[in-house]
Parts: sequence; C-alpha cells; structure tokens
Amino acid sequence: MNYNSDEESEDSDLCLADMLGLPMNEMDGSLFQEEEKTISISEEEEGTDANFLRSEILDSLDSNALEFPSELMNRLVEESMDTDEAQSIYANESIYMFPKELSIPKNLMRRITNELVHGGSKYPSDKSYETIKFFRKGDETISERRELTRFENFVNTHETWKRLCNDYIAPCISTLCGEEMVLFKEKLNLKPSGGSGFAPHLDGPSLEVALGEDGPSYFVTVMVAIDDMTEKNGCLKVCKGNFTKDNHVEVIIPEQGADPDAAGRAGAIEAEIAEKLMFDSIICKGGDIAAFNAWAPHRSSQNNSLFDRRAVFLTYTPLKDGDYHDMYYNSMKKKRDDFKNKMVEQRRCDHQSELDALKSIPKI
Repeated sequence: MNYNSDEESEDSDLCLADMLGLPMNEMDGSLFQEEEKTISISEEEEGTDANFLRSEILDSLDSNALEFPSELMNRLVEESMDTDEAQSIYANESIYMFPKELSIPKNLMRRITNELVHGGSKYPSDKSYETIKFFRKGDETISERRELTRFENFVNTHETWKRLCNDYIAPCISTLCGEEMVLFKEKLNLKPSGGSGFAPHLDGPSLEVALGEDGPSYFVTVMVAIDDMTEKNGCLKVCKGNFTKDNHVEVIIPEQGADPDAAGRAGAIEAEIAEKLMFDSIICKGGDIAAFNAWAPHRSSQNNSLFDRRAVFLTYTPLKDGDYHDMYYNSMKKKRDDFKNKMVEQRRCDHQSELDALKSIPKI
C-alpha cells in the first residue's frame, strides 16, 4: 500500500470552511470523511524502520485482518520507546507524551470518528449533547444550537475502534505502566466550535464511584488527539507532578444523591486551589498520544476556533484486577437511571402538593 501525506487536502478543507464562514461541525460531514481506507504517513517518516512497522500494523488493524500482528506491535513499541526514561518521566510528572513513531495517522482517527458521528444506529453508543450559544454574522443577538458533544461506550460496537484501543494502544500503555493494562472506559469528545471547556478536576475520584472497592485499584487515561490541539481550540492542560492516590490536591466532596454527571460527580477542584496550580498546555498534532494518571489535575478551555477540536480519552486499568469495562457502564447506567427516576418522582410529588394546596383554598 502506498502512503501519502494528507496535509495538503486538510489545509484546503480548512480554507474552504473558513471562506464559507462555517465551523467544521456545520458542514455536511464530507470534509474530513475519507472514503478510501488509506492510512497516510508523511514522506519524511516513511524511511524509518519504526514507521515501516507502524504502517504494516495499522494496515492490518484497519483492514480488519483475521489476526492482528501482535509481535510486530511489541517490536514497534520496543524500538520507539526508551522504557526506563518513559517510566521515569511518567512517575515524576504524571504525564507522558508518546514518541511520534507511535502516533496514529490523523486521517484514520478522523475517519473512524466520522463513522461514529454519521453512522446512526449502526454503531450503538451513549451520546451527550450541549446547548451552545453563538453570534450569527450580521446579527447582534445571541442564538443557540444543540450539538452532539460526546460519545461513550462505543468500542465494542466498532471493530476498528476496538482493535485500535485493545491491540494498538493497550501495548503502549502496558509498557509505560510496566504491567498489562486493559480498557476500562472510553470517551470521545467532539468539542465543536464554541463548546465549553472542563473545569479543573481529577479523574480518580469519579472513576472510583462506579464500582468502589469492588473495582480496579489503579487508573491511567490515554488521550489521542483527533484534530490538532491549540490554545485557541481548548487543548488539554495538565498540572505536572508526582501525583498518586495518596498524594493529590484536595477535591470537593460531591452532593449525595445529586446528578452523577454534575453536582454528584466526584473529583472537582476548588477554584481557590486550582488558581495556585500551574497547568501546562498539551499542544500536539492530530494522532499524537499522551497518557496521564488519574490523580493529575487537568482542565481545558472553551473552543474559540471555527472548527471542532476532537479527542478520545481512554481509561485503562491493570488486567490483574480484572476486566471491568461492561461492569462500569452497567453501573453508571443504573446510577443515571436512578437519578432520573428520582427526579420524575420528585416532580410528581411537587405537582401533587400543588394540587392539594389548591384544594385547600376556600371556595367563594
């Protein structure tokens, strides 16, 4: 298979959207949707042994071959990473950027993302939406639009995503952690133009909520950028340091019985504490891979660019603890359903109280 650079077509797409005055999420979905399953690797990378291996591996992954070349994958990781150095950086800073030799071609990431976005019921998943406020050109009033902003629980329904997470990324994170790791949960953030950022928080407390002491003992999150990450489009920002479950910044105690995705979500950091932390911006290219542990403070800002800033966040846990992927999503579904049912019952009771109060008013 021939591998060609996708930079030229990407630049022309961006220019077209810019001239039309449209954020990428308002286009018809064709701009970054590659019909051919060609994995592009830039010319300057082609000559290296590591990138030849990566080409062979990703070709097998994306073609859904019956057997994934695990031996080639292990060799690629071994040749691309200085394991001792990587583990030292990760231990001291709680974040590690994987070498470019392990980055995933951005056209592959964009295509499989578009397959989820435009695939409808073909790829069942959990979806979240956000109401985004924006100014229309020539109109001084503020308008609103409802946007799809997140996918979760989609890996088991999409074969290429499954192979990417389990066969390609898992060996990378296992090498970094020094033990075999398995996927715990996945979250794909679309972050459209105008999309909100995330306030400073830790992942660990919220990840423990679902299963408690019956769940895994350790979590690490892998971020794969789908689009280039910049300050303007709300890149990930991480506070570096030797953070652990026993050594982390103080977090807000969540409200008991509240929405598990809002006030009841654990891990939020007080504003006064967050202001004293130094967050480093993770400026990177689409396809680049970073890992950070569950106790590292991180945040992001609003997307102030014209285009989507998409990224997938994959949480891995030690295989020795067990495979909790389906158990996690079943537990979170129950918590969310319980909260919704509680709200329905509360509204019913409030309505009945109003009716009872009206009955008590003397007739004239």
